[in-house]
Amino acid sequence: MVTSLSSWTQRDMWQFTATREESWRSGYSVVVSPQSRLVYSPNVDRLTARAVDAIWDQYPGYSADVFPKSELIPSVRENLSLAVRVLRRGAAPRADELGNGRVLGASRASQGVPLESVIQAYRSSERTIILDLFSDAQTWPVRLTSHYADLVISTFDLLTQEMIDAYRETAASVEAANRRVENELVRAVVDGETRTQEFDARVRTLGIDPRLPRVALAVGASAATDFALLHRLRRRIASVIQPHVVGPSVFGDIGELAVGIVSPRRGVDAVAAAVERVVDEEGGGRIVVGIGRAVGDLPSAHSSSHEAIESAAAAFRRSGGARVLRYSDALVDVLLGASPSISEVLVATRLDGLRGHPHLLETLEALIENDLSQSAAARSLFVHVNTVAHRVRRIHEITGYDPLKLDDLVGTALALRWASGDHARHASVPRSDT
Repeated sequence: MVTSLSSWTQRDMWQFTATREESWRSGYSVVVSPQSRLVYSPNVDRLTARAVDAIWDQYPGYSADVFPKSELIPSVRENLSLAVRVLRRGAAPRADELGNGRVLGASRASQGVPLESVIQAYRSSERTIILDLFSDAQTWPVRLTSHYADLVISTFDLLTQEMIDAYRETAASVEAANRRVENELVRAVVDGETRTQEFDARVRTLGIDPRLPRVALAVGASAATDFALLHRLRRRIASVIQPHVVGPSVFGDIGELAVGIVSPRRGVDAVAAAVERVVDEEGGGRIVVGIGRAVGDLPSAHSSSHEAIESAAAAFRRSGGARVLRYSDALVDVLLGASPSISEVLVATRLDGLRGHPHLLETLEALIENDLSQSAAARSLFVHVNTVAHRVRRIHEITGYDPLKLDDLVGTALALRWASGDHARHASVPRSDT
């Protein structure tokens, strides 16, 4: 006979419990006998509506800006229907009944719904059917209640695991594809190839509004730095600056740099400050970031990207200088780097005669750092001011340039700046003509 659990007598319960004691001990692999089968025929559409209401607009990604609500209903109904079938037959779902979990995992990953949200959606459907099933279960034996609860939970656990496996596989594929498209898009911007159908297709794929203002970042690491750190830093920068930008940030590998193109929400200052915090927190290696000037739209980011690359190169050349350098603050270094051969001639004519006199080079640097004040330079060098005056005369005699005259000082200061840089590293940084 077919019996509803809620109508069982105490004797029916005792007999069922006694005859199934051993099966329960072995992990609830019980199948209710045909003579005492569970009758559970809920209104699945009503359960589906309850579950959907518990999910929609409750978890990130389950909202109309990601996918329509109508798309959620069939998958929830299928999961609840599977749970009902499992309860009626008293056995866990078969492998061929879990396909909905795999399909759903792949779909939600493609839509960008957070994995945690999809898991919570499964849990909401699970709670919906458990609450309905046990709404009048006060008279049920504890073991019988546990058995059917385990069937529901096991069903959704299996569905969830299938979903997670498919989600991760799809997410990895989507990430790799997007990474390739990002690389191609950034390379096209850097190369100025922004008026092609391929470029427009990449823009659409990444969901970018090409009309928004843009600014470029160039993230670089010294040769001794682990490049895994560089890529992790790039991801952190993209995450930290997100509140300060509009839409997605895209990064591409350009030589040994990661070039990012973003749309500032309220100017470049907030973006630069967030980048500085990340670079300061990272430590553990010489990381620099160059920042270009803001431009009107995505195609115009060609110029900003080259400014960012040149600023990163300037930051590398600066010994002990700022690790986050804006283009407007790097112009002198950019000028020096634009003609390395001329810069080397400047060094030769201003400084070569002083190579055997380190105390004179030290005095030059002290004068520049102290705005040509001989008394301040003397204090910083822990010498008498007359010593500084004597050294200034010697510099003039050896080089032919007077460090106390503005014209002569400018050339000498630029020579010192170039001479203190790391030119070998600069040589491997992409130049603006890439």
